[in-house]
Amino acid sequence: MSYAFPDHLATQVVERWETLLGRHDTPAPPLPADADLRHILSTAFFASLEREEGRNLRFVLCCAPDFSVLRDGLGESVPVVPIGPPRPVSVDAIRALAPAVSPDNAAILVRCPNGGPCEIAGILHIGSHLSRARTGRAFYYRPAPLALMIDVPDAGELHVYQGGLKVAALKAGRLQDQIAYSTLEFLAISDILACGEEALRPRIVLPEHEPGRETSDFEWTALLNTILCIVNGVRAHGHGGTVLLVAPGSERTLPIRAKFNVEQPRSVLADRFVEFLNTRHVLMEARLHRKRVGEATVPDAALAHLQTAAFAAEESLADAADVVASLTAVDGALVLTSDLRVPGFGAEIVLDAAVPVAAYHVLGNLERAATMPAVDSESFGMRHRSALRCVGQAQSTAAFVVSQDGRVSFFWKQDGRVLLKSNVNTANPNMI
Repeated sequence: MSYAFPDHLATQVVERWETLLGRHDTPAPPLPADADLRHILSTAFFASLEREEGRNLRFVLCCAPDFSVLRDGLGESVPVVPIGPPRPVSVDAIRALAPAVSPDNAAILVRCPNGGPCEIAGILHIGSHLSRARTGRAFYYRPAPLALMIDVPDAGELHVYQGGLKVAALKAGRLQDQIAYSTLEFLAISDILACGEEALRPRIVLPEHEPGRETSDFEWTALLNTILCIVNGVRAHGHGGTVLLVAPGSERTLPIRAKFNVEQPRSVLADRFVEFLNTRHVLMEARLHRKRVGEATVPDAALAHLQTAAFAAEESLADAADVVASLTAVDGALVLTSDLRVPGFGAEIVLDAAVPVAAYHVLGNLERAATMPAVDSESFGMRHRSALRCVGQAQSTAAFVVSQDGRVSFFWKQDGRVLLKSNVNTANPNMI
């Protein structure tokens, strides 16, 4: 197997910078000079392998020609705290500064003036909304800085963005295929999600004038995003866990014994989801009515009130998803139906371990996978083996297994076979 390095990542960034992202009304922000870009990416890579007080370094770099960094599409400047004297872009400088610059709400500003050397010149206050949105905890967020952004979430892992859009990524020694975004990762469970949508539909009031396809797309993405928000919550809590996702009614086929059963026909999570969709649909209808009839029909104050209500509903939904995610701290699996009920948690999967289950590893994009090697289930830990057997036995069930290191494995059944994809992308599909 051949490995990729920061130089390969730099080449991909340069190739895609102007051609891949053609959606901006304004030109793409400037890239650093080629030699500077390669130096910055290499330095970020080697800094990611360092440790500070026993912890891996996590940081975000924002590279711009000067201190004026605008938000994508807004024209407003992102607040900057200059530091002096500026430091050269080095592993030592990043290691010294990174612990003071939380990647959840800030970035290290790398100033790359035209014709001058790049230097670490300040701290960019981005706000926590972007980080929350990328993990599925927010649908509405202020745009990202329109600049070269390098997110370093783990050792040897670099994600490169132009503003809010990902250009390229390097992870586990390989360049990541940016076509396989999270929406496409989970098309295999569309039937499970459709059953959840159908169960929730009587409680949802649709906007009258929005095209049905747009409403449907938003609702499907919102449901998937809520499920991924729970998975990302398990990752954030750091203890690992298993989420069994099952179509409503099929939970009876699960071969499990739950420590804690939840006996209620509706759930707080489903209630918050319905509230979020209905609030969003009211807001959308008001916007469409104002556009169609005239601004006077929906005053600015009324529209702002509806927008605030949508923000509040979104925050309540994210908080409810986090509560559900925390249930995985109990040993055993969390059972989640696709209409967002939690029938039980702390579930032990009770199956004869001696009964073999045929499973296959999906490498890359499912549609383009020429071969799918058989999975040796004995090479996995208990969580993965149990999830594999459960998905093989139950009806309309998929499983997310989150390791303590944050990696997510995804199991589902297709054409009678259990399929596994490792290291799936659980980013918020609403941002991609």
